[in-house]
Amino acid sequence: MDRKIVSAKIDVVFKELFIRERSLLKNFISDVLDIPFENILDITLTNPEMPSDYSDGKLVRLDLSIRLKKYDNSETLINVELQVNSQSYFKKRTLFYWSKLYTSELQSGEPYSNLKRAICINILDFNINDKQNYHTEIIPTDKETGEQFTDLMSIHFFELRKVTNSLDVNDRKAMWMQLIRADTEEELNMIKNTNIPAMEQAVQVIFDMSADTALRERARLREKALHDEASALQSAKEEGIAIGEAKGMQKGLMQALEKLTASGMSEKDAKRILGIDL
Repeated sequence: MDRKIVSAKIDVVFKELFIRERSLLKNFISDVLDIPFENILDITLTNPEMPSDYSDGKLVRLDLSIRLKKYDNSETLINVELQVNSQSYFKKRTLFYWSKLYTSELQSGEPYSNLKRAICINILDFNINDKQNYHTEIIPTDKETGEQFTDLMSIHFFELRKVTNSLDVNDRKAMWMQLIRADTEEELNMIKNTNIPAMEQAVQVIFDMSADTALRERARLREKALHDEASALQSAKEEGIAIGEAKGMQKGLMQALEKLTASGMSEKDAKRILGIDL
């Protein structure tokens, strides 16, 4: 019988994975951004803090803020966000967070030359475009020539629902996404059996977290809060549609009433025909 597994698709588990084993962070960033491992001089998680209580249902952001230093001493600011609830405004949201990240370290009076490369990585449990490929990278380009305008901006989308179930040891991006969405011991063991050291280590950390009673409870509360948020958003959407339809019907009835009375019919008879309460 499979043991109960905490899923890294829950952001509290995802972040805890890299807090518990910092060495995995370097492997993760190297793989998803195609940066040779040996080119990463130093990588730091700059917001390792974790809220201790989710009982109030508040949904604070649990992203990863990362500072990357490469072999040439250049620095890159990286933000990784895991989002499971579909949001129609997510493209605008990620642009907002990218702009905040890009300008976050420029102090008043400093030259623009001090601005660092900023990368946003969004891991989504919903589809944001119609492409079949699970990975999309957005960069600014010249509309006419297609030439890249700057390498200081990069926004990545990884859509978990588009990742196939087949394991390809040559596609480390997909393997990380499969690890994140896995929620059974069988799925994790399949990844572990690829004998890739970073994957084996990541799976073991998830197994260890799954045996941690306190962590499991935090994950349960976080998952409940996420479900409650999704339900509230859906209810609000349905209520908005219902109100809109009702207003549209009312407007149509009033227009029909005006036409009937304009043709000489009494308002009382027109309302009776239209089914409007007298």
